[in-house]
Order: sequence, then C-alpha cells, then structure tokens
Amino acid sequence: MLPTLAALLSLLAAAAAPPFAPVAPGPGLRFGFAKRTLTPEIGRRPVYMAGFGHDRKATGVHDDLWARALAVSDGGTTVVLVAVDLIGLFHADVEEARALLRQTVPRAELIVASTHVHEGPDTMGLWGKGQLSSGVDPAYLDRVRRTVAATAAEAVGRLQPARLVLAKARTPGLIEDTRLPIVIDDTLVAWQVIGAEGATLGTLVNWSSHPEALGGDNTQVTSDYVHYLRARMEERLGGTSVFLVGSIGGLMTPLGLKLTDAKGQPIPADSFALAQAVGERAADAALEALRGGGRPSASSALAYRRATVYVPLENRLFRLALFLGVLDRRLYSHGEPATALFGDDMESEVGHLVVGDAEALCVPGEIYPELVQGGIQEPQDPAADFPGAARERALASLMKSDYPMILGLANDEIGYVIPRSEWDAKAPFAYGRKEGQYGEVNSVGPSAAGRLEEAFERLLAR
Repeated sequence: MLPTLAALLSLLAAAAAPPFAPVAPGPGLRFGFAKRTLTPEIGRRPVYMAGFGHDRKATGVHDDLWARALAVSDGGTTVVLVAVDLIGLFHADVEEARALLRQTVPRAELIVASTHVHEGPDTMGLWGKGQLSSGVDPAYLDRVRRTVAATAAEAVGRLQPARLVLAKARTPGLIEDTRLPIVIDDTLVAWQVIGAEGATLGTLVNWSSHPEALGGDNTQVTSDYVHYLRARMEERLGGTSVFLVGSIGGLMTPLGLKLTDAKGQPIPADSFALAQAVGERAADAALEALRGGGRPSASSALAYRRATVYVPLENRLFRLALFLGVLDRRLYSHGEPATALFGDDMESEVGHLVVGDAEALCVPGEIYPELVQGGIQEPQDPAADFPGAARERALASLMKSDYPMILGLANDEIGYVIPRSEWDAKAPFAYGRKEGQYGEVNSVGPSAAGRLEEAFERLLAR
C-alpha cells in the first residue's frame, strides 16, 4: 500500500485517437521469452525499500527481482511485454527504455508493466529516509531502463512459431478487499505458449492482488508471492513465466488473509509462508484452468495502439513533492511543458493490446475493480463527497474477448483510480466512519476515473 505522498495517480484529458481498426488474422504468430535479473546490490549504499513506510532499508536478498519479457510478432507488427519486479516506473522511464530498444529493434512496440512489489527498491522517490527525501538510486534506475531494453531485444531475438493456449479461472479466498464497498476481482487469466516441438516456451498470468504478503517489517528483497507463482508455473510447465497485475486498487491484497496449511494450521501473517501459499495457490488455479479448460487461440491477430493523455494534478501533496524535487516528473499545461508551480497536468498514456483471442487494456496505475468489472456502489452513500456524481462505465464492457485483461501499472505508475461517486475525503465520512478510508491521499483527484474511461473510449472508438 502506498504511503502519504505515494504513487502518483494521474489520469487524463485524453487526446483523441483514430478508431481502432478491425484486425484480420495473420499467417501465424511467433513468440519469444527472455528474463534478466534486477536485484539491487546490498551493502554498497542504502537500498530504500518501497511500498510501506519511510527509511526501511534492505538487509539482504531472499530471491531475485526480474525483468521478464514476452515478445510476439505476426511478421509485420512486433510487440514486447516486459514485466518488472518494481513498485512502479514513471512514463519518462518507459520512454527512455523504448528509445534504447529502438537502437537494436527499431520497429518493436514496448509495453512495460510493474508488478508493484512492496519488497524491492524505491524507483519513484517516495520511500527515502523521510517524506522530503527520495529513495531513488539514479544508477540503479538507469540499470533498470537498460535491462528492460536488453531483455526486450533478447525476447525478440528468440521469436519462433508457436501456438497460444488461453484459460481463465476464479480464485475465491485468495484476495482481501480492505476498502468499502467490498468489490473483488478474483478472475485470473493464463496463457501458455507452446513451441513447434511441443515444449512450453513460456506462460503469462494476469491476476489482481498487491504483492505485499510480507508486510511492512520485512527487510529482505523479494518479489513476494509473485516469486512462488512463477516458480510453480515453470516447474510444472517449463519455459519462462511472466506475471502481470490487474485491477489492484481498492485495495486488493493478501494482507488479512486467514489461510491454513496442509495440516490445517494457520499460516502466519506477514510471512514468506503466506507469500508462498498465495503464489502457489494462484498458480495452481492457472494450471488447472489450462489443463482442464485451456482453449487454443483460433485467431492470429496482433495489434497494439496507445494514446497520450494529460492528467489533472489536484493532489496538493503530490504537487509539493514535485516542487521540492522528491518526485522527478514534468508537469504540463495545454500539452506544453510547465513548471511544478504552474503546471496543471501530468503526461501519461493508455493502451489497447490484441494477441490472438486475448485482449488487454493498459492502465497506467492502480485502478479500482469496480471501475473494471462494475459494482460501483448504488445507491451512493449519502456521506460521499460528490452527491449525484456520474457513474463511470466499466472498462470490461469495452473489450470483446472471452479473455479480457487489465494490465495494471502499464507504462506508468500514477497511483489509485477511484470512482468519483465513492470519493470520500471530507467529513462526515461514508459508512458512518469516524475517519476516511485509505485511497484518496494517493490519488491525483476525483476526476481521474472519468477521464480514464473517456480516454479508452476514444482509443477504441467504442
């Protein structure tokens, strides 16, 4: 969970984009996978860990952090998805990685999505020694950008003919919602990519839960439950496993889960045992879905579109952090660069990806599940801050695939995306509470969700 001053949430006065044209099936898809470590060096200088409080310094490494890439091509279009075990990357970092990739693979499209792990280094500037100091190591961040580009290029170099098998499953009991109203997206989508010789080249799992099972006291670098999920997928199927988070706002989390082990004994909270149980049980759901209901993709379509959006920055704490240099991010006014004092918006992007029979929306932050699947509270709580606020359209309704995905923290990290009608920052608070719920402090503002919806509708011309 992001602390005060945490992940920028910004979203959009979306720039209009041309209609998303129908995609005709191609001659077949080729896939390639690659992975490279992103584990920080411990001991040379403090490694400030991201995701909870300030001044939490890493003391060791439990398991490696990774950049993991899946490349896909139809012979004309090439798209590379790179998942990084980091709290988040800003849009400018992704753009720099794209520029590096163009030096070796000029025509490839690059999507970079953070797993949002809370047990790795600060890559945004919000978790240093204190609220007014950044925890970012510039040399490490430069290494991240270069590793992303190199891993993407390596995956492109490994492209080979393969078939795509798709599956989805529900994961009841593995996700907690720590904010009212209770709306949980427990759907998991899994891909299996099988080469010409019958061996699995790799897998992809898309699931909506914060990687924070270790809690805020852990000081061992780890990719949290994601480590165990990917290890299980690779052990059972082979190849390289790529994990992507979905709609994790709201807050979708393993914190507070009451799980038991094989002997019926409670699994301790904030433990590696809990991370292992969550990761392996989510992987088992994916494996069972692929084994029992996996469907070969009938289409070989491939398309990716993205659009720039300018997001109003209404959060005064975020603006102060930018002004003081704690956050390194440019502001804009009317699409032109402006100062932290006078700028109105942050530049970000949204995207739409089609791979065979699968479809994904690239969301640049942590979106609440009710904005994706539906379930915005109705009737509205009378104590909410914006009586009669319009209800945003569920983003899932914009997708046509039987295997729709949300790629959270894709190409940016702008924080929580909250339904306007559920915004609750002022007393009296909703649900009869004496204080507000967690979320608004880490959002750019109450107009963000509607602007994001508008951006996707324009991008897809739907």
